[in-house]
Amino acid sequence: MDEQQSLFDTAPAPWVLDDAADWLAARVVFAQTPFGPYDYLIPGDLRGRLQPGQRVAVPLGRGNRRLIGWCIEVISPRGERAATVRPDRLKPVEQITDEQPLATAGLLELGQWISQRWHCPLGVTLETIVPVAVRDFSNTRETVFLESDPEVTARLDQLKLSPVQRRALEHLRDSPESLTAAELANAVGCSAGPVMALRKKGLVRQTTARVEQRSHELAPSSSQEDHRLNADQSAALQTIVESLRKNRQETILLHGVTGSGKTEVYIRAIQQVIEFGRASIVLVPEISLTPQTRRRFCERFERVAVLHSNLTAAERAWHWRQIASGSVQVVIGARSAVFAPVPHLGMIVLDEEHDGSFKQDSAPRYHARDVARERSRREGVPLILGSATPSLESWRLAHEQQSTIVELPRRIMNLPLPIVTTIDLRGEFASRRSRGAISRPLHAAMHEALLDGGQVILLLNRRGFSTTVQCRACGKARYCPDCAIAMTHHKDRKQIVCHYCDHREPEPVVCSECGAARLDFWGVGTQRLQQEVEARFPDYPCVRMDTDSMRRPGSHEAALESFRAGEKKILLGTQMIAKGLDFPNVTVVGVVNADTSLHFEDFRAGERTFTLITQVAGRTGRGPRGGRVLVQTFSPEHPAIVAASRHDYATFAKTEMESRRQWCQPPFRWWARFVVRSPNESRAREMARQLGELARQWPELDAESRVIDAESRVIDAGSRVIDAGSRVMGPAEAPITKLRGEYRFHLVLQSADEAYLHRWISHLENSAPEVDEVRFIVDFDPQEML
Repeated sequence: MDEQQSLFDTAPAPWVLDDAADWLAARVVFAQTPFGPYDYLIPGDLRGRLQPGQRVAVPLGRGNRRLIGWCIEVISPRGERAATVRPDRLKPVEQITDEQPLATAGLLELGQWISQRWHCPLGVTLETIVPVAVRDFSNTRETVFLESDPEVTARLDQLKLSPVQRRALEHLRDSPESLTAAELANAVGCSAGPVMALRKKGLVRQTTARVEQRSHELAPSSSQEDHRLNADQSAALQTIVESLRKNRQETILLHGVTGSGKTEVYIRAIQQVIEFGRASIVLVPEISLTPQTRRRFCERFERVAVLHSNLTAAERAWHWRQIASGSVQVVIGARSAVFAPVPHLGMIVLDEEHDGSFKQDSAPRYHARDVARERSRREGVPLILGSATPSLESWRLAHEQQSTIVELPRRIMNLPLPIVTTIDLRGEFASRRSRGAISRPLHAAMHEALLDGGQVILLLNRRGFSTTVQCRACGKARYCPDCAIAMTHHKDRKQIVCHYCDHREPEPVVCSECGAARLDFWGVGTQRLQQEVEARFPDYPCVRMDTDSMRRPGSHEAALESFRAGEKKILLGTQMIAKGLDFPNVTVVGVVNADTSLHFEDFRAGERTFTLITQVAGRTGRGPRGGRVLVQTFSPEHPAIVAASRHDYATFAKTEMESRRQWCQPPFRWWARFVVRSPNESRAREMARQLGELARQWPELDAESRVIDAESRVIDAGSRVIDAGSRVMGPAEAPITKLRGEYRFHLVLQSADEAYLHRWISHLENSAPEVDEVRFIVDFDPQEML
């Protein structure tokens, strides 16, 4: 209370209550500093109207600055928190912003859990849960509604009115619902003038409400075609149905090879959910998957809503309201769809659950998989995690029997997995016979497939035309002035661009260091690859999918549809084409460079590489013509690439888990990463040093852990790291040392005890000194270390 009172006037309020027991208070949080919570008195005219989950306008501080906050609780004199409230010291709520709660009670509780787990203010978390389009009332407008006034209608015969005005009042009196001025004029058959005259005379009651300007149709059902399940699918479905009937939370890991029919299992399970009178949420990792997933679900269900970032604000708001009304059977969307306000939730599905895009990179830094698990627990419904390459976190939980694992080891129709061949680029470059990004074996395979009427997918996880601009005279590469990142050449725009901060410069002609006009443009991005493909295969149209070419709404769906229809024969792009897409006519897949992320300073690099190769390999061989995969790499002997070429997830997981266990990495330890940022390098370095000292001085940290860090491990005779409890790693420069004009240093806390780690994080957050121009963020359970 001391902190709260310091922000408010200390003089007694001028409107002291006559009855101290007759009060209601709203606990309010904000999405900006000060975050709260703070208490406000609910005036009499707002009682009964204000509910948790609505936003309110309140005065803050001595200057009574007006802020919009979230009401998270209504406190009464008989409530548990009544003793913490001084009603005579509280300022009143000025206005209720929302007619209805934007966050349901369930979403409020989930938001509080997210706020605590990922160390983010609750107000910020709630503004992540409720889309800005919904908060801004997109697709609605304030509309005036007219109602009859009983006092006026009682003396209708005494009023001097024109015949049209009288008919209007009589119609309004007999109407079962309020009408707009236009609706009333249309019903009476008059212009707007007579109705306006009645309003000016005060002969009708007027109320204002927000209404939708137009609707966006829910996707209609177009087919009820039956798909017969094989034995593996039937067994998987039976496991899910049994879980549904238990009416309690259960996590089921559906581990199925690519093309094993996981989506059909989801659809059959959702049909069961609908029979129970409930709805389902289906999360997919990429926007590029949403059109295909939407199409498949729309063929089987009547009312499907979509939520993803390519929707307009009006579309997103409309779908959100339809979901909240209970008129939707299936919600499909990317990460944030986990918050869809489904009133009768029956099941949550995470397709491609391993994917890193399910982790948000801004506050709150939640992981949709963890949020889905918590929401399913709170609502007592099953959570289905589907993947051909499960995350090691999910794999470990399944094998420790904290979740159920169901295997789909075969493709539908018993189609074989494609043959994967690695191409050693060291030999290709040494021979000097290969030119460009496409090796001779890959070119031959593409040529053969296209001649035979097949289609080709090429994966290159690098955007732009050239990845590096370097001077041959002095050797200097062109780096972003705000980031420690080489700038990428975009030939079509005649620019060089930083893909982290979007800094842009005109295409250079001379070196910025020495002035020499001897610049080389090295490396291959998707734009250069497209140019090479079009030059080598001019008779076969191709389409490129990356974030540069897919900016317009509907561009993903148009590109995939042109490839599905056979209008385009070659599909090339970044990782957005590697997952979940189903094209039976694809007979060759080429991974142009499997090493793009293999050697990053990140312990998950091998897992990401294995997953990416396995997933893109699964795009071929889905039809009777079979398929093959060619993986170009400078590291053909790397365990991740060897395992991926053999479709051997089990061996990869076993090897990787042993390494993670040895080095005390997730999923065997909980990690929290602190990243210190500042435009002043020395201040950032000093703050990181102080955080490291504070971390090691935490009273709960045992003496042995204080001396165990990344550079002084204790090794036993078997060369394994002995579990010495919690530890601090760093501080050190982040792999990307400068980003968006700020220098970056990081340190990592690790512990086997999650609750212990959260207390440790809170200690650092509360103890860290405030330094001008220095900020730090906390990323609990980080998914990348760059």
